[in-house]
Amino acid sequence: MEFMSDMLGGADAGKPSLFEIVAQHKMGGLLEPALRHVTSVYAHRYPRYLVRVLNWHEEAYAALMLLVERHYLRNYGASFTEHFYGTKRVRTRTIGGDNSLTRADMWRSLAFLVGLPLAKSRLDQLYDRLSGGEAARLLGDAFAARDRPAEEAAEAGPAAGLRQRLASVRAVATRLFIRYYAHANFAYHAATLLYYVAYMFDRTDYNSPWLHILGLQVRRLSAADYRAMDARGPTTSSLAAPPNGTALRATRNLVARLLAGGLDALKALLPLSIFFYRFLEWWYRSDFHRKIQQAPVPPPPMPPRPHPDGLAVPEDQSLCPICEKPRTNPAMAPSGYVFCYPCIHRHVAGAGTCPVMLARTRPADIRKLYTDA
Repeated sequence: MEFMSDMLGGADAGKPSLFEIVAQHKMGGLLEPALRHVTSVYAHRYPRYLVRVLNWHEEAYAALMLLVERHYLRNYGASFTEHFYGTKRVRTRTIGGDNSLTRADMWRSLAFLVGLPLAKSRLDQLYDRLSGGEAARLLGDAFAARDRPAEEAAEAGPAAGLRQRLASVRAVATRLFIRYYAHANFAYHAATLLYYVAYMFDRTDYNSPWLHILGLQVRRLSAADYRAMDARGPTTSSLAAPPNGTALRATRNLVARLLAGGLDALKALLPLSIFFYRFLEWWYRSDFHRKIQQAPVPPPPMPPRPHPDGLAVPEDQSLCPICEKPRTNPAMAPSGYVFCYPCIHRHVAGAGTCPVMLARTRPADIRKLYTDA
């Protein structure tokens, strides 16, 4: 895999291969649905606390990723997934010979890492709601949402002139959005694909149009970068402040260290969680789980004791208790004892009881037994 990575990276050893870039983007796209699934599972157990979080999952996830991405951009000069794969962001135009990210680069990167996916997710949901979703795309505009704001405003009378004009503008904007958003979405994905192809054939050093706009490139971490991180020691949070001897400042710095340590621990927790998830997936699909969960087969119940005044049951269970001959055309009474069908039917039709248990029995209660013999 390292050979393929170097081969596809060309002569520039610091340039990541397309495999690494795609893996970074795929990993970022898998985090949100995984976190949504975990939230939905626990929302069923604790709906009082997590239902609102689930309803506003995109915003909650964006706020969480804003915290995570800001920490990694501030301390490592890379997003979370980029640092996970051993890469960093550098400026195309150096400042005084230094190509590390500035504060403005960090905030612009956050806008594209967190703000752009959130905005696109909300626009996708809006488009599906206004256009009617898959049903409208397959079966026509009959399933599209019809708010009819202009008609409702026209029915309000002449006093609602401003409302009518706003409703008309809204209706026109809705029609334009439905008509052109699909093309904009296609252009969004086509631009990403074109940059992938150009990056693969060394036609550009930018692996996405957003990095091109920002003027940033993704490069592999060098040995000097790793030595610098080791020499720097533990990362810090922006909440940390110089100690002044007060308990409040000490508490603040402790929280900052715990927060920075927890965010750094994501690098190790993520692969462990993926391994644990795969292990659970294998476990629940394996025969070991089914054998453990499978309840043992209970033993059959003891046969009921014959009535003292009833017929005696022969020791040879293949004999009919009535005729004391091998059973032919076997049939069972509700008591569970088996007889020849002519014998038990004749006895029940005459006496109305089971010959062994003396329990009330009707001819309709007799059940025919079918054997392979």
